[in-house]
Amino acid sequence: MVAVAIKLLIDAVNSLIFKNELTYSIYLVIVCIVTIITKMGLFVYVNKLNKKFNNILLKANAKDHFNDCIVTSFTLISILFASNGIYWIDGLVGIGIAIYIFYTGITIFVESYNVLMDVSIDENTKDVILNLIHNYKDIKNIENLYSTPSGYKYIITLTIFVDGNMSTFDSHCLADNLEHDIKALDNISDVIIHVNPI
Repeated sequence: MVAVAIKLLIDAVNSLIFKNELTYSIYLVIVCIVTIITKMGLFVYVNKLNKKFNNILLKANAKDHFNDCIVTSFTLISILFASNGIYWIDGLVGIGIAIYIFYTGITIFVESYNVLMDVSIDENTKDVILNLIHNYKDIKNIENLYSTPSGYKYIITLTIFVDGNMSTFDSHCLADNLEHDIKALDNISDVIIHVNPI
C-alpha cells in the first residue's frame, strides 16, 4: 500500500506539472462503475470475515478493496471533470488519494509490527483485567501479570494469592472463574493463573 501510494503521488504531481490531459471515454466510465460495485462488494464480504476472525491479513485485504473503491470513485469524478475540459482535478485528486492510501498502509504496518514484536496488551485492557481481579474479594494480592501475543490475541499469565486456609478445591474454582471472566474479553485467547497461599 505504501509503495502504491508513493507511485501514485509521483504520477499525480507529474500530471500537474506537465499538465497531462485525461482522455474522456464512455468505456472508462463503464469500467469505473463496474469496478466500484465489484470492489465494494469484496470489501463488505472480506470486512465481514475480518470482524468474525479478527485477522490482520483480512483487515489489510478489506482496506485494500476499500482503497480501490475510493481510487476508482475519484478517477470517475476526474473523468467527468475532464469531459468538461477541467484536467487539473485528476492530479489534485491523485495527491489526496495517495496520502489516504499511505496513511492506511502505515496504520496496518504499525499493527503488524506490534504483533511481530511481541508488544504487550494495551493499558486499557490491562486496567479491565485488574478491575475483574479486584471484583474477587478472596484474592488478597496479584503478581506477575504478563501478556504474550498469540496471533492477533494475547495469552495472559498471572499469579494470585489467597488465604492459606482456603481449600485447594475452592482456590482452583476461584482461579477457573477468573480465567473464564478474562477469556471473555475480545483480544484474549487464553489465561494461565498460578495460585499461591498467603
